[in-house]
Amino acid sequence: QGSSLPPPGLESCCPQASVMGRKGKKSKKQLEEELQRAAEEQKRREEQERLKKLEEDARKEHLARLAAELDEREKVEEAERLEEESSIVTRMKGERRQNLEYEQQKLGDQVNWQKYVSCTSRPNVAFENEITTYMSVVREEKVDNMEDAMRKCHESEEIVGDLMEFYCRAREEGDTARQERCMHYIHELRADQIDKIDEATAYLLQYIEKQEANSHSQVYLSWGQQLDRIKVGFWGHLQSKGFRAKQIDHPKIQIGLDLPKSIALQSNGHCIGVRTLYTTYDSARGKNPSRMPIGGLIRVDLLSIPPFSKRTKGWTIRQVPPLGQELLRLPYPNTEHSTGSIAIAPQPCKVEYKVPANVLVGKTTPTVSWWSESEEVWSSDGITEISWEAEARKVSFFSARLAAFCITQERHLDLPYQWWSLRPVGPLTAQLSVQAARYELHFVISEAGLRLKGPDLPELQNVMYSSIPGTDPADKATKQEPRVCSPATLLCELRECGLNLMPEDGDAEFLEGYTPKHPETQARAYSDLSEIAATCDIASSRHNKSLPKERALVRIRENLLCEEYDPLDPDCDIDYQAIMFFPDKACFVKSLETAPACKEELADGHLTHASLYLCFERHPAPTQPHAERLDRLRVTCANVRFIEATRQTMMLMRLLCFA
Repeated sequence: QGSSLPPPGLESCCPQASVMGRKGKKSKKQLEEELQRAAEEQKRREEQERLKKLEEDARKEHLARLAAELDEREKVEEAERLEEESSIVTRMKGERRQNLEYEQQKLGDQVNWQKYVSCTSRPNVAFENEITTYMSVVREEKVDNMEDAMRKCHESEEIVGDLMEFYCRAREEGDTARQERCMHYIHELRADQIDKIDEATAYLLQYIEKQEANSHSQVYLSWGQQLDRIKVGFWGHLQSKGFRAKQIDHPKIQIGLDLPKSIALQSNGHCIGVRTLYTTYDSARGKNPSRMPIGGLIRVDLLSIPPFSKRTKGWTIRQVPPLGQELLRLPYPNTEHSTGSIAIAPQPCKVEYKVPANVLVGKTTPTVSWWSESEEVWSSDGITEISWEAEARKVSFFSARLAAFCITQERHLDLPYQWWSLRPVGPLTAQLSVQAARYELHFVISEAGLRLKGPDLPELQNVMYSSIPGTDPADKATKQEPRVCSPATLLCELRECGLNLMPEDGDAEFLEGYTPKHPETQARAYSDLSEIAATCDIASSRHNKSLPKERALVRIRENLLCEEYDPLDPDCDIDYQAIMFFPDKACFVKSLETAPACKEELADGHLTHASLYLCFERHPAPTQPHAERLDRLRVTCANVRFIEATRQTMMLMRLLCFA
């Protein structure tokens, strides 16, 4: 009773069931033994894994130590190699500099002789004392008519042209101190120009009753022609009782104004004059880092005409203004007047002027800004109803204030470069193609300098071509020939046209993902690449942007027959060899354009070297005409001017920083 044993006779009848019953249930001891065995097995496996991990870690540590030792040994070998090669590079670059100085001296002698035989009285801008002497003499001279002031301004602009040429030469050579000195005197000379015009204007206002006035007691005067770099217009109202809305037109200088009645109301008690001064350059000396003026600058000044002279008993009595107050400018809007008992709401003034034919304005409505003297920025506040007549090249707008106005655009409007390529097209001649943000540009680099080949836009004709008289005296027509000048001169002229291809480090702040490359990396890359530009295609790499600032990447392929290849064709990717530049070395790497990331490993068998020339010279598997290739890469007096023009162009355009 109470037993789990089967009834008698049942076990013999069902032996299988008895066995299954015993096997189906394990005893407590069996379960404990199984758990113990499982725990021991788990412990054994964990111990094996621990030992395996220790062995793997030891192996990795050993390999890392070996790699570190190898890397350290390679670094030591690299440092010794670069130190050994640095003397070679210094000697080669020194010979290149001597060859360049010799060739430039010959050109300089020719230029100096031409200046000597021209018998010019302009100061030599290479000597600072001659510039300061000229400025002192001009400042001491008094002018009492606008014609003399305009003559002085044109004479001063000729000296500014010489200074700009000197500035461009300093920029090509990277002489920052000389650049700053040139720009300082350019600004000083142009400030003196404005002072001379102010002096002539003050004299005009002092004796304005001598000018011929119309039946409405109004005086219209203008100086200059439509295409002059400096133009002045003047309108004077010789009555103090005010006037209705007035439209002023200076057809000879292509300037127009619409003055609202509120100007007269806010200038109550004054006989007023309005002077418009247009200069093709930025005479406000704007330094806004994000915006640059194009198309010249127009100043609109509201002036107070001093009391007229009186005749008494044969005497002429004229009120002489205090020193420094000869020219009284009236503010508009006049905030002091508006605080009185009767507030006069200022109405906008309309300004219209013609933009020079060499300025790229674009198809959209331009941005017109006024210069804030207090904040030293360009501002578009209060400027409305901007209109651009492309055919007549006239811009008009309404402004709530009178100030200095101009068309402004972003300095980085044509940045970044999408891609660029440089390929030989003839003996010591190469074509540089650059896809900028707005245009695809093509330049031709030769030993004579740089010229613009395209785009063939009407605004760029004077930059691309120069007019020369025909050989036949009976034929008065002129013909066009390609215009070649120094790289900095051409790029400065393009900037005046509104095409800024000389970016600076500060422009990178307004471009997402762009960081200027290290100055030494740039200098090494531009110097070395210019030496192979006559025999190799050089193309940009899309991986260059993602590299640290100490590294720069380009692609090259030999092109002795001056054939044209598409550097963007993925099928030609393996035909190009990637080159990476560092501040103190260069090397061939395995990077490909079609790869998702830059592969910075050295090409098989290659090492880093102190210059690109040494990378070719110490190639691990040189081709058969190796000596001939090295001869083509050497810098001599015959090719040094072309090499320098190429280096300057790449350096000024900052191709490795903004592409």
